[in-house]
Amino acid sequence: MKKTTKVAALVLAAAMMMTACGGNADQAADTGAAADATNADAANTDNEAGADAEQSASVTKTEGVITFGTNAEFPPFEFVASNGVIDQYDGIDMAIAKQIAEDNGMTAAVENMEFDSLLIALQNGQIDAAIAGMTVTEERLESVDFSTPYYTATQVMIVKEDSDIATAADMADKKICVVQGYTGEICVQDLGYPYEAFKKGTEAVMELVNGKCDVVVIDSATAQKYVSDNEGLKIVEDSETFESEEYAIAVRKGNTELLDMINKAVEAKLADGTISDLGVKYTEETTEE
Repeated sequence: MKKTTKVAALVLAAAMMMTACGGNADQAADTGAAADATNADAANTDNEAGADAEQSASVTKTEGVITFGTNAEFPPFEFVASNGVIDQYDGIDMAIAKQIAEDNGMTAAVENMEFDSLLIALQNGQIDAAIAGMTVTEERLESVDFSTPYYTATQVMIVKEDSDIATAADMADKKICVVQGYTGEICVQDLGYPYEAFKKGTEAVMELVNGKCDVVVIDSATAQKYVSDNEGLKIVEDSETFESEEYAIAVRKGNTELLDMINKAVEAKLADGTISDLGVKYTEETTEE
């Protein structure tokens, strides 16, 4: 604001000199208006600079802590356990989140919420990053930035062992269940099939177990967990219909400093095999339970 005061003082002095030297009232008025405009422009510049500085400094909402948003209903990536890696939260993503924070000398915290709320929470600053088995899509890239992908997956169909569903085309006249906001829902929408969406994967699978639907479309790694937990179910793949997809960590658009921190940690763990090892560890553990 010191710069603004100096500009105002100089303009005011010029106006006084013009008046003293015989300048007319209109000239003085014009000069005063110019002073006001200069003051306003300078104030706006200061305010914008302050806002930019504040935004660039806000890498995370809490100093020394990266708050990750997740939806802990997606084993083996995130789920609630009696003794998780971050409080009660466990899984591949939670282990990755913890290591990202530790690699940067920070602490990881978790906010558990519905999957559909994650990007909104990211944009309004409730969380710093979202890690939830989230697939990179063109639509999501319009509102957030994504890290280097850390996992490749595909969609599959969970059906009963005696089901006649062999390809995605066979779902046309079947009752389909999906999880709201998951990629499986998007895939079924793209196929043009009617479906019922649930908040949790367990709810969708129980519909199948109880004979209230014919098929559940969901991510492959999570499907393995549900099939191992429920007798009489099997997985049906259709690689021609369901293309592979990449999971990545989302951050608020423009938060390049946090994104760089995350990318550096993810790329190092991809290179040394840490993420691959976590995938094997948690897939084996969840399927054995």
